Amino acid sequence: MNEFAKLHEFINLAQKNRKYPANTAHGRRAALKLFETVLHADELESLDLIDERIQEIYLSLISKHKDTFSIKSLNTYRGRFLKVIYDYKKYGADPSAIATWEVKQRRHEKKSISPNKIEDIELSSVSLPIHRHVYKVQISLDNGSNFSMELPEKITKKDASIITKIIESLTE
Repeated sequence: MNEFAKLHEFINLAQKNRKYPANTAHGRRAALKLFETVLHADELESLDLIDERIQEIYLSLISKHKDTFSIKSLNTYRGRFLKVIYDYKKYGADPSAIATWEVKQRRHEKKSISPNKIEDIELSSVSLPIHRHVYKVQISLDNGSNFSMELPEKITKKDASIITKIIESLTE
């Protein structure tokens, strides 16, 4: 079995051992498949040759697939391809090394809303915390719209009076 075929096995092993999520493994397999279209027989046998010739291989890839893929996409595939080779050399050559592989967790950050962009806030996002008892009341109005409100478990007569006055002030 050539070394290039071992890369496919390595991706499967990394996915089974939860080192690559399924989507990462799929992307790495796609990169191998794409690069395989431009590799020579001697390069399929040696990852060191691929390392030495990566620039020429990448240029061949661009020449062959420039009508099918954008340069940005091909560059993304190159990064995935090189990452597989790097990971294989570090963890794939020695099966016990995969046990020491520390996977970096991705951090997902919430996108901040620019002050110029005002978005509607869903009623559920301003709800009271789940552990507090609330009554959620939704009433269908004659014009087809809905009226929703959330009330605490206990409400004073003064608060009820204020709510009533607010609703009455909205009538025509």
